[in-house]
Amino acid sequence: MSAYSQIWIVLFKVLLLATIVVVISSGVGSQHVPPNCHGTCGQFPDCDAHCKVIGYVGGKCSGTLCCCS
Repeated sequence: MSAYSQIWIVLFKVLLLATIVVVISSGVGSQHVPPNCHGTCGQFPDCDAHCKVIGYVGGKCSGTLCCCS
């Protein structure tokens, strides 16, 4: 085989691998759970602590709503 053929085969394999990685990564990323807003920031002044107590990673006030994620 010529050197150019070997280079094209290597480039094809790299491109194929990169495509597979991107497809798998986008599938994993799409499973992200959207934030869940439980009430107003007036009801939960420490929004982060409230969200952690009920099992979320954390929370923050988004506008006037306390949203957990």
